[in-house]
Amino acid sequence: MKINFLLASLLGLSAASFGAAASDSLDMAVSGWAGWMRGNVVVNGQNAKIHRDSEDYFGDLNYGGSAELSIKNSSMVLLGSVDYLDNITSEVTVGALEGSLESSEIIGCVAVGYPMGSGTTTFDVLIGLQYLDMDNTLELSGGSPNSESETAYDMVLMVRYKQELFSSFYINIPLSIGGTYLSDSEFIYDAGVQLLYQFGDSFDLRAGYRISGYDFSDDAGATDFYQQGYTLGIGMTF
Repeated sequence: MKINFLLASLLGLSAASFGAAASDSLDMAVSGWAGWMRGNVVVNGQNAKIHRDSEDYFGDLNYGGSAELSIKNSSMVLLGSVDYLDNITSEVTVGALEGSLESSEIIGCVAVGYPMGSGTTTFDVLIGLQYLDMDNTLELSGGSPNSESETAYDMVLMVRYKQELFSSFYINIPLSIGGTYLSDSEFIYDAGVQLLYQFGDSFDLRAGYRISGYDFSDDAGATDFYQQGYTLGIGMTF
């Protein structure tokens, strides 16, 4: 876990140096997330493959929330975010057996980067440390529940792009990839697109779509899942 201490030190030093300079803005966004989990999750050696009934498309939705806070001046951006998804219930199969999987996740990220662009176009590039805490309970037909937790720390490269389309309307594209080198996961990713309507200088409404996933190993029998769905939220600038 050397990467944890390395990146924590880097981010701490960056935060200290940032505190010595005046910030130009503080942005906060809070969103709800309605989506589906797919892939497979390993619980105590049992590879549970998640599937969805195509006739129950909306009934299979899971719900969660996210919050993001960023502080920016002309030379640095500091970002912190957290996602929380609880009681994600999925129908699964383990070999020929059917069952259910209940999951909950907390994903946190701290990052530091450099802002580019200004006015109606902004483009921020950041590097950070992302943390996943995932609890899974698998119950197969005729069996007892089995539970297991997963924890992962991963280095991520992030991009935050925002562009005005026309008066008061913006497109916002947050992207991140990570894993493999100095990380616990083989590969992680998060991508979204949002349409924003800006009310004045300090408030916006935003709606979009997001996909986020984890691959814990290149082993075919390892946890490899993703979740995707619709987002709806508000943003505030101070």
